[in-house]
Amino acid sequence: MSGMVSYELLKNRIGSGSNGFTLEGGIYQTFINNTGTSIKGTIVVASTTVSNAVDIAPTSSNMPIGVIYESDITNGSLVKVVVYGKAQVLLKNDEVATRGYWCGVSDIAGRMYQQSTVPSTTEYNREIGHSLENNTSGTDILSLVQIHFN
Repeated sequence: MSGMVSYELLKNRIGSGSNGFTLEGGIYQTFINNTGTSIKGTIVVASTTVSNAVDIAPTSSNMPIGVIYESDITNGSLVKVVVYGKAQVLLKNDEVATRGYWCGVSDIAGRMYQQSTVPSTTEYNREIGHSLENNTSGTDILSLVQIHFN
C-alpha cells in the first residue's frame, strides 16, 4: 500500500461527522450556531449561554476559538467552524490584507485586523494567525489566513 491518500478518501473517513477538513486546508469542528444566521469568515468564541455553541467574537476579544466556514446556517443549527489551518476570514471593512502580516480580532465584533509587526502583550492575546494573501480594502472582504490561537 502506498502512502498516498486522496482528499475524498480522507474526507469520507475523517470528515464524516463533527470534524473534518476544508478544501482550503483547514480543520473544522461542528458547533451549535449561536450567532444568528451564520456568515462565512466570522471570528467566533465559545458561547457562555449555550452548550457546545459559538458566539460572534466580541470587539477586541482575546478568546477566539475559530472562524465560521459556512454562511446561511440558521441559529441553533450545527455549523462548521475552522479551528486550525487555512481559513477565509472577514476583514474589518475598509482595511487591506497583506501577506505575512499578524492577524487579530479587531475593534469590530467578529472581524479581523492586521499589523506588520507583533503587537504588545495585551493585543497579542487577540491573535488568530498570519495573513497568506494580499487583498484590497472594501466591504465584507474574505482573506486567507493560516489560523492558530493563543
